[in-house]
Amino acid sequence: MIELKKIYEKLPLPKKQNLHSMAIEGYKNHRIGKNFLDNPSLLIFISEQDKDFFIANQNLFNIKVSHNLKCEIELDNKTIYNNFSVVSYTGQDSDIKDIFLSTSQILVQSLGHNPSNSKIKFVVGKFIELFKSLKEVPRKPLQGLWAELFVIEQSDFPEILISGWHSIPEEKFDFSFGKLRIEVKSSGTEIRTHHFSSSQLNPINNTEIIIASILVNINAGGISLEEILGRINSRLNDYPKQKEKLHLLVYSVLGTDIDKIKEVKFDYQLAQESLRFYNSLEVSKINDSDIPKEVSNVKFISNLAISKNIGIKIDELIKPHITN
Repeated sequence: MIELKKIYEKLPLPKKQNLHSMAIEGYKNHRIGKNFLDNPSLLIFISEQDKDFFIANQNLFNIKVSHNLKCEIELDNKTIYNNFSVVSYTGQDSDIKDIFLSTSQILVQSLGHNPSNSKIKFVVGKFIELFKSLKEVPRKPLQGLWAELFVIEQSDFPEILISGWHSIPEEKFDFSFGKLRIEVKSSGTEIRTHHFSSSQLNPINNTEIIIASILVNINAGGISLEEILGRINSRLNDYPKQKEKLHLLVYSVLGTDIDKIKEVKFDYQLAQESLRFYNSLEVSKINDSDIPKEVSNVKFISNLAISKNIGIKIDELIKPHITN
């Protein structure tokens, strides 16, 4: 499938009230369109003509949704009529416009050629939630998100890492595989000091907890979050579900920090050289047995300088916990 941004940029600006559109390669029932204000729209083909949507049109968070819209399309000197759900970006931010186009490209794979009305409703809902989150405060510091993406990028099987990645930032651990939990910690200093909660270092129910420790520095010549995201995305063409999860989760976590996705860059070489894995049993901590029952939500800083690391790579670490 051709990159939608490239298709979009080739579309001419139409006259007022009109929409120039082009079929999406690989999913020709759906189209990408441009209006006279140079705003993009995703036209989702409706195949279930005999069924009602039972959902209202929407116009919020710079996203306008019009369901079951009958569109006149000129194709090979012929005029045809098809019904579409039209999802449009109505803002004027060029970076957000790019996000709309990249999101459309990924979600159209989820839709398939002839999506059911319930599938259309589900996918449109993802658009709304994503653009809602772009107006909310960031749910994780940029440095922490970059470090998690860095760990995914280091794997030969990023699709497996993404499958085990948390669905929401508030989860206790960043990655889960069977009885294995991996928590990614980054430090902007030369010292491996990290913030922990007691539950992140005290295993329960025979669960193995591994801490991935990374030293990171902001560096103008480094790799931005957008670049590392692109590196991962390029390796997920055969894994549309994982690509969708990666894309939507990253942008929803960034929130109003979305403008920093290109600007802030971190030293990639330093991250590579400093990445270490530690079993939680080797990390200095406050043991559960030493915490009174009346005390909860215990947090502390631990220095890993004298902790013994595990000399293996991420894929070797998760392999015993992956079920085929």
